Amino acid sequence: MVISPVMGKGLNLNVLGGWHAPPDAAASRFLEGLKAHEKLLLFSEGSMTLELELLTGKRVDVELKMRGERALSIEEAEFLGVDPRSGALEREVWLVAGQTKLLYARTLIPANCISGEVRSALDEKSSEPLGRVLSSMGILFAKERLEAGIVRCEAASLDLGLSVESTFYARRYILYNKGAGGWVIKAAVAEVFSPALVGPLGAAR
Repeated sequence: MVISPVMGKGLNLNVLGGWHAPPDAAASRFLEGLKAHEKLLLFSEGSMTLELELLTGKRVDVELKMRGERALSIEEAEFLGVDPRSGALEREVWLVAGQTKLLYARTLIPANCISGEVRSALDEKSSEPLGRVLSSMGILFAKERLEAGIVRCEAASLDLGLSVESTFYARRYILYNKGAGGWVIKAAVAEVFSPALVGPLGAAR
């Protein structure tokens, strides 16, 4: 079993068995037993906020866990394709519908990979999901390096009242929009799915 850490100030993921891209044979085995809509959520390239609202029939809001700035780790910088010395805006949130926690998300945005307009909008709308902020500005985005896996996540476990040995489905990707004048936004996103949304997996495996 391969266990690799993905670190953040609050979000600390132990990835069990590695990340899987959609075409991989390993990804097909990893998806066995999931319902059709759960598979679609794991590898969706659209707006997660919109998809959760369509799925739940409720408005999706943000429960802000932390927001700040820090240096990127070497692994994070390599994933984003930026200088390891780059500073980045970091935000960790729960996406919630009503009282139900659906998705724990961490976003890392290198300071030189975001326009001033988008940065100002995120500062002003820190309680809004990223997808909704971009949509409200008319900014389209794409995703690349989309991969899913099974993780342990202490922060998510504690917030959900589960054992820290619990496992979750998760994914990571790069969200981006680049215009003629440079980056509008480029962000590394890691998302941990609550068992209420995808799964459950339950105890450690």
